[in-house]
Amino acid sequence: MKQSQRIVKNAVVGILAGVIAGLVYLLTTVALARNSHVSLAEFGKYQWVLSFALIAQLVADSGLPRMMIREIAKDPDCAGSITGAAQALIWAISGVVVLVVGVIALFLPYGNDVKIAVLVMTGATLATFHAAGYSAVLRAFEDNELNYLGFILQKVLLLGFILIMLHYRIGLIGFVIAHLVSNVLLWGFYHVLVSRLYTKVKLRVDLPLWKSLFFSAIPMGGGVMLRSLAMQIDIFVLGLMTSMNTVGLFGGPYRLSWTLRTVPQTLSLPLYPLYSRTAHLSPERFLQAYQQSVKFFALISIPFAAFFVAWSGPILHLALGEKFTPALPAMQYLGLGLVPFFLSTLYQYLFAALDEQKRFLYSTAIGTVLRIGMLIYLIPRLGLVGPAIAFTCAETLIVGMWIVQLARLGYPAKLGEVFVRPLLAGICMAAVLYAVNSAPLVWQLGGAVLSGVVYLVALFALRTFSSEEVEQAREGMSFISPFIESWSKKLKRNT
Repeated sequence: MKQSQRIVKNAVVGILAGVIAGLVYLLTTVALARNSHVSLAEFGKYQWVLSFALIAQLVADSGLPRMMIREIAKDPDCAGSITGAAQALIWAISGVVVLVVGVIALFLPYGNDVKIAVLVMTGATLATFHAAGYSAVLRAFEDNELNYLGFILQKVLLLGFILIMLHYRIGLIGFVIAHLVSNVLLWGFYHVLVSRLYTKVKLRVDLPLWKSLFFSAIPMGGGVMLRSLAMQIDIFVLGLMTSMNTVGLFGGPYRLSWTLRTVPQTLSLPLYPLYSRTAHLSPERFLQAYQQSVKFFALISIPFAAFFVAWSGPILHLALGEKFTPALPAMQYLGLGLVPFFLSTLYQYLFAALDEQKRFLYSTAIGTVLRIGMLIYLIPRLGLVGPAIAFTCAETLIVGMWIVQLARLGYPAKLGEVFVRPLLAGICMAAVLYAVNSAPLVWQLGGAVLSGVVYLVALFALRTFSSEEVEQAREGMSFISPFIESWSKKLKRNT
């Protein structure tokens, strides 16, 4: 299978997985938010506990899975030894994190239900850390369809367990147990796939390899940790400075936007092996891949932003109900921030491939500090709208810093060529959406379809795509036959 075919295959599967998993996660959020037995305060507690536990996972996940992907992509024959040593290291890190979180939980200014939930949810998120160690093998071999399959199954299981907990009215503890069980099953699923299709994994202590992985992962892991911390810090700070009712109001549209963020996250994964191979062997090819990636992510982010801004009212009322109406302005600002956020998902992989983790860490740290400063300043003045504005401004600022950093390394993004035409097409799309915003449902659905058509027509009318890009797209779209052939051979070897 050609590289372009692997990328398109993984992109198509990633889009499908992102849409399916996003819809399932949306249903999970809607089920919690609209349930008459879940108050805004309890919904806020759940959002706060989830954010706290994700921060704990980020501290534990020091970039090891990303370094594993890079090293295995360079030397596939060492997949077994690298994975075995990395999994042992992940166990050691997880143990330390559980002890630290246990001590912190004792001093949290909340009831015992929140403290217990924090501990259980931390265990649940650490299970995804272990799962990521195995899924790194799948991604390094560019078999992302298996990674996405587990991703979707976990979301489906989570929805099922949440519905069970809602039925029996178990409350906050039941919600976090649902996360724990579904994440542990995901971990087991990835372990079985790697053991049967790629390599046997035996936990082993390898101090030199631990040292190599750990110290190469620290700058990247620190940057990724700060990035993900910034995505959770909004709710965390809001909870400390306001009430749980306010957290619940903001958490509704925030989690709706979160469902869209799975799209760029899944689409950026297939590009990392390509970046890793070309960064040092072919700088020209790396530059081309970088510029095309930025262009593609701009193209897909603008329609999402247009829908989120133009249709924020109907989406909010349909998904979450009338009680979330005060969160409408926050939802619109979150929609604006989707464009820089989509782009931001690329840069952790670009800097890692270039072995420039420290640049990524330093610029991310600056952006995170500014974001926290904006939260502290805006929340007392604007309430739940403050975190949404801080999100949009901080994402724009940090992406700008990364673009400048790569330009100084000799890799310009050429934003003028990338953004002007898609932005004009997006404005045309938004105009159609606004025109049918208050129309009957049938007209709204028709307007949604028409807006997508208008966007595509405008892109081609403005000559957004070069002949080379069109040819690469045609070549990549013919991945189905090579994909089936490659899996037929792989299954024969393992039977």
